[in-house]
Amino acid sequence: MDPLAQLKDIHLPEAVGLWPLAWGWWVLLILLVLVALLAFWLHRRHRQRNRYRAAALAELQRATLAVKQDQQVATYLQQVSIILRRAALSGCGNSYQANLKGEAWLRWLDDQCPETRDGFSKGAGRALLTGPYEAKPQADINALQQLVSLWLQKHRNQWQKTPVRKSKETLLPTRAQPEPPTDNAPADDQSVNKNNKETRNA
Repeated sequence: MDPLAQLKDIHLPEAVGLWPLAWGWWVLLILLVLVALLAFWLHRRHRQRNRYRAAALAELQRATLAVKQDQQVATYLQQVSIILRRAALSGCGNSYQANLKGEAWLRWLDDQCPETRDGFSKGAGRALLTGPYEAKPQADINALQQLVSLWLQKHRNQWQKTPVRKSKETLLPTRAQPEPPTDNAPADDQSVNKNNKETRNA
């Protein structure tokens, strides 16, 4: 009798199933769910905090289209000023003061948005200073629209840190201070006087 015929077939172990999951997979799934919920909450909060930007940009677009049709530049400048102040009031909180006027208002706009490169206080934005009160103001509509649009998109609101501008200080050279008299000075004067007396007596 063949001894090999008495051998039994090899029984392979059953394949490892995916269920139930190991505790490590449960921890990973919980972390992924928490990260997804946090990302959704941050995205929603960001949209809510910046909703006023989209509304202001839409108003600016309508005002720009209107001025290109009716050429009412003074009215356009008034509308742009109102749009900027509404956006500042909605987004900047306590950092915006409603009584800001004139040059201080333009400097504040530049300070809240360094990307404007002083476009309000030194560029096209200066048309907002007196233009709304003039009968036929001169203003570069395209440049102003781009400047205001940039500010509405990039300015720092109350939930963002506003960069602090460092003022350039002029360093003046210090004058050389006169040296204080030394203790040898009186002795030298006495020796000179003594020599003069000896010369006269001689």
